[in-house]
Amino acid sequence: MIGKKVLKWLKDMFKSVLEGQVKRLQSDAFENKVADAVAIAVPDVPGFGDPEQRVLAKQIVDMVTDELAESLNMDAD
Repeated sequence: MIGKKVLKWLKDMFKSVLEGQVKRLQSDAFENKVADAVAIAVPDVPGFGDPEQRVLAKQIVDMVTDELAESLNMDAD
């Protein structure tokens, strides 16, 4: 009896931690951090400079975090 309660508590706690991390990864702050890192790391070419690289990086982060959220039965942002 106690074992089932502990197991449920652990599952709920683990789910809560995962949901918190997914929400953090979906945040604008995280998307901007990744976008800035990509823009610095990728060399600029005509027509695909830092602004375009930032947009692409944000779209990629959004796609990945949406998939992660959906796999955990959470809402995509």
